[in-house]
Amino acid sequence: MSSLDQYSLCPCGNGKKIKFCKCFEHLPEMQTIQRMIAGEQNVAALDRINADLKNMPSEPWLLAMKCELLLHLGELESLEETSAKFIRLQPDNPLAKLHRSLVAIVRGNTEEGASLLLQSLADAGENIHPMTATVAMNLIEVLNQRGLPLPALLHAENLLDLGELFQQVGVSAYQSILSDAQTSTLLRDTIPSPVDVGDAPYGERLAEAQALIDAMRISGAKTKLEAMIREFGPEPAILQSLLPCQLLLTDVESAASTCRKLAQSTALSEPQRVYYQALGFELSPRTSGLALKDDLVVYTVEDPDFESKLNASKLVQPIQVEQLREMLQMMLEEEVPPKAAYVSVEPILQEQFGESEPMRAGSWLAFYGKQTDKPARLVTLEASAGYMKAQSDQIKSELGLGSLKRELVNTLYMPFLSRTAGQVMIRKEIPEDRRLALTDALKNVNLDDSLDIKLECLSDRSLREAAGQSEFRIPLQAILLAWQSRNPTPLSDVDFDALHKRLGVSEPKLSSELDVFDLVGGAAYYWTDLANIDAQSLIQLMQSSLTRGVSSMYPALIERAQSMQWPEDLKGSAEYTIYNLRVRTCTDPNEAEKLLARVIESGKKLNLSVGGAIVERFELLQYLGRAAEARVFMESSLRENQSDPTLLRYIQALMQQQEMLSRRAAMGAQGSAGGLSDVASAGQGNSSSGIWTPDSGDGQSPESSGGSKLWIPD
Repeated sequence: MSSLDQYSLCPCGNGKKIKFCKCFEHLPEMQTIQRMIAGEQNVAALDRINADLKNMPSEPWLLAMKCELLLHLGELESLEETSAKFIRLQPDNPLAKLHRSLVAIVRGNTEEGASLLLQSLADAGENIHPMTATVAMNLIEVLNQRGLPLPALLHAENLLDLGELFQQVGVSAYQSILSDAQTSTLLRDTIPSPVDVGDAPYGERLAEAQALIDAMRISGAKTKLEAMIREFGPEPAILQSLLPCQLLLTDVESAASTCRKLAQSTALSEPQRVYYQALGFELSPRTSGLALKDDLVVYTVEDPDFESKLNASKLVQPIQVEQLREMLQMMLEEEVPPKAAYVSVEPILQEQFGESEPMRAGSWLAFYGKQTDKPARLVTLEASAGYMKAQSDQIKSELGLGSLKRELVNTLYMPFLSRTAGQVMIRKEIPEDRRLALTDALKNVNLDDSLDIKLECLSDRSLREAAGQSEFRIPLQAILLAWQSRNPTPLSDVDFDALHKRLGVSEPKLSSELDVFDLVGGAAYYWTDLANIDAQSLIQLMQSSLTRGVSSMYPALIERAQSMQWPEDLKGSAEYTIYNLRVRTCTDPNEAEKLLARVIESGKKLNLSVGGAIVERFELLQYLGRAAEARVFMESSLRENQSDPTLLRYIQALMQQQEMLSRRAAMGAQGSAGGLSDVASAGQGNSSSGIWTPDSGDGQSPESSGGSKLWIPD
């Protein structure tokens, strides 16, 4: 906290300087408390604030300073109580709303937290309080943890629009969301703008709603838009304006419903309808009919030989209990871990690859031994469709589970798209010349299984059964779009082209002359017509695809780029981008090392930061057993790129790691057991409250040095 004078912003949060605020008469007392806090006399400062509140219970500056101090001390219970009083006495105070928002977010109530954050921004106008960054980043973090990247992305975009003070934080959050290749591309790109309504009778009112959105009056805009839908019906422009309001307020179920209504609107083009249907699938698979019901069940076991039967079964494979422990504690609310854990397995592709013993893994099982107050139990997740259901049925039959007491604990809804790639274990090493064939065979096995799973959104038909039927054309296209937007390994755009033909539906191809991203959002990566794309649009698409990890499109982009007649001013950028794409698709580490050298060389010509490629090549050289070459390469790279931030962070991380290892070794020699806690605390930063603050960084630890014996592209 900085010192206070009459020209400082008043702690009360109204955006005025103390000299021009009604709190001015209390400046001496503010300064006294501030000096105590600056001197780390936090308990004494809190006691003084509490004493002042007895005489001045409604002073906003006191309540604000107490909230900030409690936040600094991590006293969440007291912060909740004080923030409730603050907002009750000052219902229009932006700072009071920020504190209340933060409490709601930490408690897990993202809808209340987001609403209060947006209200605070609207009330603050141009005088945005610095604490806004803390609240917004905590909201973004919680949304990401809950698998809601699109609302998080929209809140990160809001930070980018709040001025220089918030842009650095916003950029960090924005880039983190964009680069998370494990998340659907559709959820990592901004949604389209509303269509032009021309002279529609609701045009003026729609403009008023948009003005409210621009002013961050999101709840008011949402109410107005919902009233317009009741009066004018589900017009696309109204629904498209409502969608970002619902997402900013983190109401994803309503957002998914809006997407489904847009998908039904014949006023939109078919590509737009398919996009919105796919976005609805991603936002809420369950309510959109793209989820599978799995039963979490408990079987009571009385047979003393049951565990022996489990261990003797060839239908299950033992796994470490720790792999299931945390999940079981959450689902069963039981602290005692299971005695043993298993995963169901089945041999596949025995005729072609029996010598490698490929086994497809399915659902899990956990066996609890008899306890003082509980009998022995078997807990398992029974799938309702696909090969996992067939495995569960086999296990139930072999172990005689049908005759045991069965208790349904819960019904879980698993996204269909998470079932399109089965996990496979290979017991014996595969010869190099057979790996590609095995990969293709496994891909076909997974595809065949996925096409036969019945889905609610297809009226309980499978993809194969719905193929070629006109009433299912848009849902089928949307499922394929949502599937490809997950960029599943090893499926490429060629595979999805084949799937479209197999299911009797066409894949949209949109001209790059259109504003494709504003038309269909993240679907633009897959639907832009590469055959007729211009050079500038192609390089932008390639670079953006790299940023977002749109891996299923890499081969198609490389092929098109290599046939493009590049103008002179784009040749350097094209070469650099193509090398980067080729590195991401390369499966040979020796070839990848050569490509990384070319990435570095071409990047330097363009005066780009090449620290990431240097680090990757350095670790790859070490993996290949060329340690001396790796060391010489890194030393020369450091001399040539002394100010590269990625390199500096990497070297700093290596030094810190080495220092911690040395300290642990020294402490181990002294018989100390404190080394592990030192490492743990070092990885947690300076706060254990779980609340993000501007001085705690972005929560991402630097990459550690290589040590893996398996090189994987990207």
